[in-house]
Amino acid sequence: MEEKKTNPNGANQYILDPRQKLCWDSYINPKSETFGNAKQSAIKAGYEEEYANQITVSDWFIGKLRRLNMLGKAEKVLDKILSMEAIDQEGKIDSAILRIQGDIGKHITKTLGKEDYSERTELTGKDGEELKISLISFDDYDSVQPEAKQD
Repeated sequence: MEEKKTNPNGANQYILDPRQKLCWDSYINPKSETFGNAKQSAIKAGYEEEYANQITVSDWFIGKLRRLNMLGKAEKVLDKILSMEAIDQEGKIDSAILRIQGDIGKHITKTLGKEDYSERTELTGKDGEELKISLISFDDYDSVQPEAKQD
């Protein structure tokens, strides 16, 4: 009789099981047929039914839920700070609030809005042409830079 392998991908605290990602993605994706159903998401990911029945008490699943909850809380805080009025009752600008709102705005555009606000810099030649790379050895240096010769 062949013994069942309960950890076929060798997952441990350092190496995640690919089924965990598939299970979680199916569980949180509104377009997934198993959205919001942890057991069915686990089965879809390839877990045995016995494990799928207990998936919501597994350490990795609890950790994912905790991080999702923290992310929701953080988004609420960010929204609250971004909605703060930066002008006080006397009509003076509160530069501290503006600075914090600016920092949050930069962070959000660099992360969530990276498709439109990426800071990535492409290195190209003139008018977007491909860069031409020439390798020069030290043996060739004198012929390329004759003025660098010392007498």
